[in-house]
Amino acid sequence: MRWDLAGQGHETHWRTSEIGIHTPNPSAGGLPGGISYEGYGPGRCNCTFTHTYPYAIGPRLALAYQIDDKTVLRAGWGLSYSAGANWWYVTGGSSSLGVGFNSINFSNAAFGIAALQFSNGLKYNQADLHTASLDPGIVPNPPSSLGVPSAWGGQITDPNGGRPARINQWNIALQREVVRNLSIEAAYVGNRGAWLEANGLVNMNAIQPATFKAYRIDVANADDRTLLTSRIDSALAAQRGITKPFAAFPNSGTVAQALRPFPEYADGLALRWAPLGNSWYDALQVKVNKRTSHGLELTTSFSWQKEQALGTGGNPGPGGGGINDVFNRPNQKSLQVTSTPLLIVVAFNYQTPKLTTHKLVRQVSGGWTFGGVVRYGSGSLIGVPGARNNLNTYTLQSGTRMNRVAGQPLFTKNPNCGCIDPNKDLVLNPGAWSDAPAGQWGYSSAYYNDYRWQRQASENLNVGRRFQVREKMYLEIRAEFFNAFNRLYLGGPSSGNPTQTTTYNSAGVPTGGYGYINANNIAGQRNGQLVARFQF
Repeated sequence: MRWDLAGQGHETHWRTSEIGIHTPNPSAGGLPGGISYEGYGPGRCNCTFTHTYPYAIGPRLALAYQIDDKTVLRAGWGLSYSAGANWWYVTGGSSSLGVGFNSINFSNAAFGIAALQFSNGLKYNQADLHTASLDPGIVPNPPSSLGVPSAWGGQITDPNGGRPARINQWNIALQREVVRNLSIEAAYVGNRGAWLEANGLVNMNAIQPATFKAYRIDVANADDRTLLTSRIDSALAAQRGITKPFAAFPNSGTVAQALRPFPEYADGLALRWAPLGNSWYDALQVKVNKRTSHGLELTTSFSWQKEQALGTGGNPGPGGGGINDVFNRPNQKSLQVTSTPLLIVVAFNYQTPKLTTHKLVRQVSGGWTFGGVVRYGSGSLIGVPGARNNLNTYTLQSGTRMNRVAGQPLFTKNPNCGCIDPNKDLVLNPGAWSDAPAGQWGYSSAYYNDYRWQRQASENLNVGRRFQVREKMYLEIRAEFFNAFNRLYLGGPSSGNPTQTTTYNSAGVPTGGYGYINANNIAGQRNGQLVARFQF
C-alpha cells in the first residue's frame, strides 16, 4: 500500500495570476473575466489556484501460483499515481502562467551593451518584486480593444490541477518451461488511465450551445452564419436583439465575439493542468526466452495491442488529432497517435563453438559472436484531414474533421508494396473524404486503424571475435551494421487537405498536393562501423 500526498506548490511570493471566471472585470463593464491574483491579502483572491489531492492511495497486489513443475500462473494489479503537472519555466516574456503582461523587464543601457552579466546576477530593486499591479481590469488595455490571451499566456487554472493522474493496471500471465533453458510466457496486460492532463478538452471561451439556443441561432442555417460574422453595430444584429456585451466593446467586434462567455478576450481560453483525460490499453503479450546454452541466447517478444486516448497522449487537434468538439467530450475518444497494434522484437546472441581438436581450425572458426536486434511494427497513423467548412469562424472553438466516404479506398497504392515512386505517385485517395456540411460537425474519428503509413522494420546486426594476445591481454574486434538489409523508408505523405491542387515542377514531378511525398525526405541508408578494443 502506498499513499502519495504532494501539493502543486506556488510561486515563492505568490506572483501568479490568471483569468478569473468569477472575477468582475472593470474594463469589461463588470463582466466576469478579470485578472485574479493568487495568494492572500488585499487585491488577491485569498486562495490558491489549485488544491492538494489527499486520496492518492495506491494498493498493489501480486500473485504467483505454481501449477506444476514447469508451469506458473502469475497475476498482478495495482494503482499508481503520477507526479504533479509541470510548471515549466516562469519568465516575464511568454509565461504559461499568465504573468507576461505584468512583469519586470531587463533592458540594455545602450546598443551593443549587455543588459546584465550572469557573473553579476540579476540587478533590480527588491521592492519591484512585490509591487506588481493587482488591478483586476489590467486586461484588456486599452478597454476599447480586446485582450489577446495567447500573447501573454493567459489561462485559467483548473482548481483540481493538483490531482495526480491515476493508472489502474493489471496483468495475468501463464509461464511454462518448454525444454531446459527455454520458456514461453503469454499474458493479458491492461490499464486504464484517469485524470490525465488534457487542457485541450475545454475551451472556456467557446460559445455555449445554450447561448445559441437562447438567441435561436442554428449554425447550420446560412442566414444565422451571416449573423454570427456580422459586426455588433450592424442592422442584422439589432434585428435579432443582440447588443454590445459592455460599453467599451469595439464596434468592429462580431456578433459571435459578443456571444462568448468572456467577450473581452479575442482568443479561446484553455484550462491549465486540467485532469480530464483518459487512456485505455489492452494487449496480448507473448515472450520467448532462451537462456544461454550451446552458445545461443535468445529473447523474443510479441505484442498485439490497442491504445486509445481521450484528450491526452499527444493527440493534436482537427486535421490529425483528438479534439474535435469540446461540447461532445465522449466523442473525442480515439486511437492514440502513437498506436502500434502489432510489434515483434527479437534479440539474439550466438557464439560459434570450437568443435575440432585441430588448433588452427579451432582458432579460426570458434569463438565468433553473432548478434542482433530486429524490430518489426505497424506503420504510424495518418490523421483524418480537417474540414474546410470554417466551422470555427462561427462557433469560436476548434474546427472539425472531414467525413470518411464508405466504400472508398484510402490509398491509391499500398504503402507496403515497394512500388511507390515519389516522383510520380500521389498515394492518398482524395475521394475517401467529403467535407462536413456548412455549420455542422464532422463525424469521423481522429484516426482509423487501416489508415497507416509504411510498416516499420529495424534490423541491426553485429559480428565479432575476442582474441587473446597473451595472459591478461585481449583484442576484441566487432563489426556493427545498422539497417543491415538496406530498407528504404518514405516520408509520410501530405494528408491535410484532400481538396488541395497538385503542383508540379517543369519536369512534371509533383511538388505538392494531397498524397504528395517529398522525395528529399527518404530514410534508409545502410551503414556500419568497425570497432576495435584492446584490454590489458
